[in-house]
Amino acid sequence: MDPFDAEELDNPSHEPASVTAKSSARSVSLDTWLTVALWLAVVSVIAFGAFFAYSVYAQQQAARLSNPAFQVVDALREQLKTKPGDAEIHSRLAEALAAAGQLDEAKQELLTAIKLDEKYVGAYQNLAALELLQKDYTASTAHWLKVLELTADSQMQDVNSRRDLAYFNLGQISLIQKDYVGAVGYFNAAIRIRKDAADSYLLLAKAYMGLGQNDQAMDKITAALAFDPKYAEAHFVRGKLYLAAGDPVSAAWDFRAALDGAPDNPEAQAAIESLGSYESWYGKAATAAASRDTSAALVAVQVARSIQPGSYDAAMLHGQILETIGDAKAAVDAYTIALKIKPNDPAATAALKRAQAAMKG
Repeated sequence: MDPFDAEELDNPSHEPASVTAKSSARSVSLDTWLTVALWLAVVSVIAFGAFFAYSVYAQQQAARLSNPAFQVVDALREQLKTKPGDAEIHSRLAEALAAAGQLDEAKQELLTAIKLDEKYVGAYQNLAALELLQKDYTASTAHWLKVLELTADSQMQDVNSRRDLAYFNLGQISLIQKDYVGAVGYFNAAIRIRKDAADSYLLLAKAYMGLGQNDQAMDKITAALAFDPKYAEAHFVRGKLYLAAGDPVSAAWDFRAALDGAPDNPEAQAAIESLGSYESWYGKAATAAASRDTSAALVAVQVARSIQPGSYDAAMLHGQILETIGDAKAAVDAYTIALKIKPNDPAATAALKRAQAAMKG
């Protein structure tokens, strides 16, 4: 138990130790003073405990009053005193409680709102979202389905956004539970409502991957990136698909894009590292180029550059290989990057001029 627990200090479980009686008046007097002193010590501890408890309470109250969510909670509770049967106020109170981190209390308010109004779509939607957050997938599924049921013939202004959200979250739950067929159906339904939702395409791609349908997954992940070209997770997933298809160059490019978009993501970092070391790929590229195996050299140098995009040597080697195969325009791009890495470098400057001349000729 906390040594400063107010309840324990207010109800001490140990009495002061008794003092052995003596025959002399002085001894009796001393015993009395010792007893008084001990009791004063206990009282001071109790007083400190009470002060500490009050201080904690005061701090908590100050924190509560400074938190806008709790201020809303208190205001809505005051409203409920005069309108206890108002479902909307209960629902708004639930939202405020959730914002304040009081999820169980929020859930009870939403259940009360639904009891008061069995067709309250917003309350079902918030309840389903809260249950999803709490990983109560069975209850969340039931309430998302209720949202779909109540909005099937609705003319409300935001009906499409509610149905999109319901399908999307039902798809997420299906994906979590490895019901990939169900997930495909739900995400496709969400996309029919909102055709530009990159996250729906991404999760649909994951569902197809779960079914082993990588071609379908590639189509959907490419659609996700068409709507959001910097979507880091989509690049990561597409990189995995390319790697499974035996295309290390495209996989490396996507893993690099994923890591650049989410530098702190350990999965993206691990994906880059899984390709092997920069030194290994650069060595393969240099060896293949020296033996005029330009195809192998081109693959290896591109992977090397994706692993270490700031490499001057890899950019220069890439440019040289591109010149060898007659792709002067791409060589210009490689040498331009080399010059950005090493401004005014004589070798890169000369190579760039040569490639530019070849491109013009």
